[in-house]
Amino acid sequence: MNAPRDLHAPSRRRFLQQSALLTAGLAVGFRLPDALAAGKDGAAGEFEPNAWVRVLADNTVKIVVHKHDSGTGTQTALAACVAEELDVDPMRIAVVTPEDPFFQDYIHPVWKVYSTGGSTSVSLEYARLRQAGATARAMLISAAAQRWGVPVAACSTADGTVICNADGRKATYGELADAAGRLPAPANVALKNPADFKYIGKLRHKRDALAKTTGRFQYGIDVSLPGMLVAVVQRAPMPGARVRRVDSAEALKVRGVRQVMTIPMRVDVLGGNQEGVAVLADDYWAADKGRAALKVEWDDSAFADFDSGHVAQHQAAWLASGKARVVHTVQTGNTDVAMAHGAKCIDAAYRMPYKQQNPLEPVNITAWFNDGAIQYWGGIQVPSTAMEAAEVICGVLRDKVVLHEMVSGGSFGARESKYWLFEVTYLAKKTGVPVKLMNSREDEMRALYGHPATYHRLEGALDAQGRLDALRIRAVSPASPEQWEPGYFDRPDRMDYSTTEALSKWDFPYRANHMDIGWVRHETGIPTGWYRAVSFIPNVFATESFIDELAVAARRDPVDFRVAHMADRPRHVDVLRAAAQRAGWGNMAHGHALGVATHQAYDSYIAVVAQVARKDGRVVVQKLTCVADVGLAVSRTGVEEQLYGGLMWGLGHALFDRIDIQGGAVQQSNFHDYPVMRMSDMPAIDIVIIDGNRDKPGGVGELANPPVAPAIANAIFRLTGKRQRETPFNFDLKA
Repeated sequence: MNAPRDLHAPSRRRFLQQSALLTAGLAVGFRLPDALAAGKDGAAGEFEPNAWVRVLADNTVKIVVHKHDSGTGTQTALAACVAEELDVDPMRIAVVTPEDPFFQDYIHPVWKVYSTGGSTSVSLEYARLRQAGATARAMLISAAAQRWGVPVAACSTADGTVICNADGRKATYGELADAAGRLPAPANVALKNPADFKYIGKLRHKRDALAKTTGRFQYGIDVSLPGMLVAVVQRAPMPGARVRRVDSAEALKVRGVRQVMTIPMRVDVLGGNQEGVAVLADDYWAADKGRAALKVEWDDSAFADFDSGHVAQHQAAWLASGKARVVHTVQTGNTDVAMAHGAKCIDAAYRMPYKQQNPLEPVNITAWFNDGAIQYWGGIQVPSTAMEAAEVICGVLRDKVVLHEMVSGGSFGARESKYWLFEVTYLAKKTGVPVKLMNSREDEMRALYGHPATYHRLEGALDAQGRLDALRIRAVSPASPEQWEPGYFDRPDRMDYSTTEALSKWDFPYRANHMDIGWVRHETGIPTGWYRAVSFIPNVFATESFIDELAVAARRDPVDFRVAHMADRPRHVDVLRAAAQRAGWGNMAHGHALGVATHQAYDSYIAVVAQVARKDGRVVVQKLTCVADVGLAVSRTGVEEQLYGGLMWGLGHALFDRIDIQGGAVQQSNFHDYPVMRMSDMPAIDIVIIDGNRDKPGGVGELANPPVAPAIANAIFRLTGKRQRETPFNFDLKA
């Protein structure tokens, strides 16, 4: 990403001005801001505004969460990390967003931007939030010990209170907060033994569950500001089309419509957007009615003849042309020689179509550009994007960008796109009033920044004993980050780590004497974006389906065949064996079948077994058994919900998910022609969570969906003898 200027400079003065802690209380950071604790002015330069834990005189306990929560329970898990060491009920803790969201400690250590994603939030923050909670507790105990004139060792804590063990005297954290805030931070504090955890790994519900179920919870779509206009955008019907002429006369006659304006296409800003015409009105319904009355003529687009049905053919031809550059991820031995001398060789091609994220709460964002500053309200998953939009479009630097971060009703990658932040920033600058940009479901469906179509070619050679001797994989897809990071592929290795997930040397589970795995970049020009589990989805689908093909060719049990080729992966083998045993592997009645798939992601391991059966001339999915080793499940209920949601998402890949682009335009428009999983579609679900590493949590949010489709495909083969090499599958037994 092209980073805005002054990316790492901390905004100390602004933090001081906005922090209510400067008058009284305790603030603790991973690197404790001693100047803040002592009540000093931070202008001298010694203050670093990275307070993670706050205890106020009224017994309020707050934690700063700089990670976006898209309904996944991130806030619940991160609050538990602090609460465990601070010894308070995590449901009592208030979660607040940073006063300076662009402070350097909030930069993602891998991506080097301010961002949430990749199932990294809890695993990245686990250690330092526990450390911050333990530091705050130690300082509160020290303040109590000084007050009572007793040794620190004579004091303990319980639910927000410090207790003198000798005589039972008590003081609440709020009573001690001011004195504790004036103490120096201890250099080292001991953390709890996991065996003594009260909250981590034991939570059974999430924050704000009642408010969400009763409709009282406020999402970005609920934002309302004085003088606010609501905007909808009629975007180009196909990529690259420009507005030729706009007749807005009828739109402006609609009651409540205030303005109509063209939003230009800027390929140089935020990776590009599609040109559009915005209708701004007093409310959404007026804006939408005004949009329907617009008459827009579009110039021709270079994509007028584009048909997504031909993409796989083009990808295969590009791979076979000899012109395609292969970016290797795993290379051992000599696959050419091994393939030529294999006892049995097989090959196959796998395909996946375009898909769209479609979060339950459509993308929306509110912005107000006023007096040289800009504010944003909504689910902002990538703060760096807002900072970039403000600077490039409005000329506003980071000190004048204020984010009112809100929990969003889903993302699945949609809130990592950038076009909508460009649009709302442009409209806010042009109008000078608060503008809430809202997508309809049809807008979401046709936004184009979804998951790309992919093609995989796989070849394998078995030796005379049925062992996998050689494996070659070619994954063909566009570059995921290209719209976000121009020049990304000027790096020497040309590697796109977002397209090679599950195929890299650290997360590909299988070993053979000769291996040649690589990615081939193929661009269609259709704008694509992030998607839940990104390239794990097509890569695991192709790999796990083909491994099953190899097992059949070797006349080996698919589970045993996998285990035989997993070297030094005990945790992975454990989940695979456990899932097979729990699902009743090898004990299916006639007319039923099981299929298995597995993978590793985000330092977690998962195996899914699908049970299918014949019913009324069709194959039906009866049950999914899922065993996952997620390291340490900080919020156990949250982990279960994420796994369940991932299984449902993966079922959608197998049953429904497909975007068709014909004549350059998306054909689907809403859930009637792009179905999503409903209760009637869901099979029985059995989830088992293994804490394979009590010292560290792994990633969960994007773990469960990739193995579902290949597990179902492998089960269908065992039932019918037919391979499913393209999603969504054909479940008709007569076809």
